[in-house]
Formats: sequence, C-alpha cells, structure tokens
Amino acid sequence: MSSTPPHASSSKPEPSAEGSTAPPRRRYPFGVALGGGGMKGWAHVGVLHVLESYGLKPDVMAGCSSGALAAAFYAAGHSLEDLEQLMEEHQTRALFSLRFDGRGLLGNDDFRDYLQHHLGGLHLEDLPIPLSIICTDLQSGREVVLNRGPVVEAIMASTAIPGVFAPARLNDRLLIDGGLTNNVPVSALVNRGARYTLGVRLHEGVTALAQPPQRRMPAGEQGTLSAWAERLTRTLRKDPEMPSGLDVLGRALDIVIAQLEGYRLQAYHPDILIVPKVGHVGTLSMSEDPRAIYELGITAAKAHDEALERLAMLLHGTPDATSTDADASE
Repeated sequence: MSSTPPHASSSKPEPSAEGSTAPPRRRYPFGVALGGGGMKGWAHVGVLHVLESYGLKPDVMAGCSSGALAAAFYAAGHSLEDLEQLMEEHQTRALFSLRFDGRGLLGNDDFRDYLQHHLGGLHLEDLPIPLSIICTDLQSGREVVLNRGPVVEAIMASTAIPGVFAPARLNDRLLIDGGLTNNVPVSALVNRGARYTLGVRLHEGVTALAQPPQRRMPAGEQGTLSAWAERLTRTLRKDPEMPSGLDVLGRALDIVIAQLEGYRLQAYHPDILIVPKVGHVGTLSMSEDPRAIYELGITAAKAHDEALERLAMLLHGTPDATSTDADASE
C-alpha cells in the first residue's frame, strides 16, 4: 500500500488497448482510478468523500466494473450527497432477476433502466470530468478502453460479469467485465496525461470464505424473483456448509482478479494507492450494508492523510511550480 508523499508519475504510456478510442493527449494535474469489486464498490463513495475534504477533485478519471459505475456518476456531476442518497435508497437485489435464456444467470434490464434514469443521454466525451471505462473483448481477450460513446452502454459492458450477466454488444464487439484485464486502470490515466495518480483497489486480500449472513429481507424485496431463488436454494441445499454456485463463482473471480491486478499495479503503480478493508465482501454478494462498506472507504482514505495533504499542497499550494513542471514536460 502506497503511503509516501506523491511524486509526478514516471510510468510511460502503454500502447493503446484494443478498441480504445484515444482522445488527444493533454496534461491533467490529477487522475483517479476506481477498481471493480461488485458490492465492494460502495467504498469508492467514502474515498471520494475524503478526497473532497482535502480539496482534491480529479481532473480525469478511469473506472472498471463497479468502479466505472461510481466514476460515471461522479464524472457526470452528481454530488457526493447525491451518491450517498442513492446508496441509502439502493436495493441491489431489486435491480437483478433470474433469467432462463441461457445467456447468463441474472438479468440486468432493471439495472439498465436505473442507469438510464440517472445517466441516460450522456456520452463519455461530454462529461464534465473526462472518463475512461475499461472492458474486456470476449473474443480476443484484450482490454478495451472506452473514451467515447453512451455512458450507460459503457457501464453495462464494464459490469458484465462473465457467466452472471450476458455480454454487452457494443461497436460490433462482445464486451465483458474489464476486471479480467485491468481492474484498477491507472494506465488509462497515464495514457491520458495525468501527472499525479491515485488508485482505489478493492481486491488486495481475500479473506476466509464465510457463510452468507441470514438476514430479514425488507418488505420491498421479499417478492422479487431473486429473493424467491435464494429461499429455494437454501431449502434444497443438502450441505449447509457448502457455498452456493454463485458464491463459488464470485469467490473464483475475487481470487483471479486479485492476482491479475497485482501484476498491473506493479507496472503502473499510482502515486497513492488506497485499499479499503473489504476482502470479506463477496463480489457477487447482495446482503451487505452499503453504509458499512462506505465507512470502510473513509477509514482507508484517512489512513493516507499525510500523502493527501502533500498532494493537495502540490496541486493547489504551489500553482506556479505545478504549471512550470507541466510546461517543461510538453
């Protein structure tokens, strides 16, 4: 975990990822990359809350999967108060349902409607904060960086967890979750010219597999198809110690992504790396309290107070030095 004062990123831009629509390269003072992690992603809201308390607002962002979701809302101009309100109102189970057409375990049409309500009509290239969203090409297996096009379609592609949701068809490609290729996309920030970078990683450690908590479902969720499926699975399961198939799939994704993102972060290590302690939250879990995950994001970000103060001083306390460095690098 990086805790040293930030320095100008020395990572060299990598070749453009397959399918990327690279915008003209310019110099951005500060970039933030939000990693994927399903329900773990509520920690991003807590991290952004702390960044704003230091006067740190990103000039460019990149996101993958749930990180793409959080980044899109923020880059589109939604305030943290808006995001916290959405968190309080959010009913994850109500946005997904079982599907029986063989294209995936769960349907996400309600999730798309939810995104259309809040982000419909927006395009990546027109957002107040430039945003790159990371996906994976199902056929080639290569990373795809989306810098242009409809925000909702980009999020649907980046969150298309393989086997759980159907792939998203976009620009004549079948796209799936970007976590399989670049889960904490610091490289996308470097490629767009970010001088200082901060990353949020949600997969550093995978804790012991625990039984999902038995909880009382809110009245609004009790009639959903996913709620009935959970009760049926619990009834039919012969061995209560054995995790469900969905739990196993989520666990496998956590293990694979944790190792892959470790390699990517070695090549493109951000100036500040924040790692909330959310290893106990399963990627596919829908039972945890979003507020508790949000608080873990706040705690993790506050642990870097010295580095954040130093970064705020570099960006805002000595503007002449910052502009001089930027001019010298061009």
